[in-house]
Amino acid sequence: MKERKEQNPEIRNETPAAETHKGLEGLKAGLAVAPVFAFLEKFDEFAKKKKKALVEGEVLFEPGESPYFYIVSSGALKIFRINPTGEKKEIGKAYAGSFIGEGVLSGRFRKDVLAEACVASSVVTLTKEDFEYLESLSPETLMTFYKHLNDATSLRLADTGKELALLYETTEKINSYKERGERGLLDAINLLKKSLSLDYIVAIEQHAAVPGLLIYKFNTRFPSIWPINQKVGSEISPDDPATASAGTILGTSENDRVHLLRLSSGGELRGFLVLGKKGAETKFSDYEIRIAENLAPLFASMIENNQRLAENKARAMLNPY
Repeated sequence: MKERKEQNPEIRNETPAAETHKGLEGLKAGLAVAPVFAFLEKFDEFAKKKKKALVEGEVLFEPGESPYFYIVSSGALKIFRINPTGEKKEIGKAYAGSFIGEGVLSGRFRKDVLAEACVASSVVTLTKEDFEYLESLSPETLMTFYKHLNDATSLRLADTGKELALLYETTEKINSYKERGERGLLDAINLLKKSLSLDYIVAIEQHAAVPGLLIYKFNTRFPSIWPINQKVGSEISPDDPATASAGTILGTSENDRVHLLRLSSGGELRGFLVLGKKGAETKFSDYEIRIAENLAPLFASMIENNQRLAENKARAMLNPY
């Protein structure tokens, strides 16, 4: 259990407002914390009446119409997008001091995502009518808060734009590598390493003919197209990869921070990419995880294609006529 906590980015549980904006990841220099908590403290008694407690794993809202503007007052929420097949895809987190659903203030009640508590959390739920009431009590406070919402929303949109641009550019390049076989896969892995400023990536493949057999294939620390081809032992379980930790995986150190990126296509496991950062104090941001997870299907497809080509080549050699 201890290894799980060291491998994954930590999410702090409830903390006092005075301490919350000292180290929350995903918040830019306190921009999304101080003004929000100042707003809650100004209307403390009113906010307490609107507070909702969530247990870990509890869903706050699903895609659909909702009249509420949410302020995360403690804990953290995972934000998911639901694809057409019903699969949940995590696209970010909302930490204490952040907000969700600002469209309510302009009459847009539709929410396109699902929010779920990562840990025991609490949120303040406000309607447009609540804001109108608070504005009548203190117009100056509300004007300051509205300005912060506008600035924070603009910053969020700018970051989203940069992320989409990086995803588009990286996807285009990876697609252009598909015809290069194993060399193309290694080039794509090195591209991901550079794009996310990682220290290294270890590539692991599911054996094409033996289900459950994983093979170490590449390590970007060794700039060779020749595969490692070493069997993966008990350090990684295909059924529960979260148990893996730095130091047990080939090519990693116990002082590293690693994240296992699962590669699947056609409903089948194709392998893993072990994303590595040197130093136990380093962590993976939500942004880095989202980029990697969005690109994972491309890597899975490349592995599947390369294995198919190798199989066809082997058949051709056995049956030349």
